[in-house]
Amino acid sequence: MEPTTRLDRHLGFLLTADRLKRVERSNRLHDGSRFENSAEHSWHLCLMALTLAEHAPPGTDIGRVVEMLIVHDVVEIDAGDHWVVAENAAAVAAKEAAAAERLFALLPDDQHRRFHALWTEYEARTTAEARFARALDSLHPMLLVWGPGASDEVHVPVTAAFMREHKRAALEPYPALWVLAQSLLDGAVARGVLAP
Repeated sequence: MEPTTRLDRHLGFLLTADRLKRVERSNRLHDGSRFENSAEHSWHLCLMALTLAEHAPPGTDIGRVVEMLIVHDVVEIDAGDHWVVAENAAAVAAKEAAAAERLFALLPDDQHRRFHALWTEYEARTTAEARFARALDSLHPMLLVWGPGASDEVHVPVTAAFMREHKRAALEPYPALWVLAQSLLDGAVARGVLAP
């Protein structure tokens, strides 16, 4: 049997990562035409990081934020996309940790360690970069679903009050982003597409 080359491992990982395009998320695209997939979500988050970089604390390494955002949802290939709430947090974390180990192990050892470290940093949220990445990840579906020009699809049983509490920890440290999130929720309530 021929030994696996470094390039073979790269290709194995990249072709496996292509499966992220098949992971359907619970929010629709901005135009409401269909559900978003996790690969689209990751791409859009990276673009958000570059576009909204001025809202990060001074000294935040936006390149590292982008690196985290492009790898953090790769685990959804195995674990799926889930709303994480107190009741399911431990189960989701365990599934995602197992997925991270399996999927990043497809890479050569040095890249396995690097990608896994980026994923772990994002999950731990102990760095400025990880916290900013998480804030963008929290804001993104709200922007698609309730942003200017969004479809008028009614979202039940989610309420604005629930969303404020659910998103507060991630977004409140970034005043402009938190104000935007509040505005999106207020606008959705005013349009009758989100219960107060």
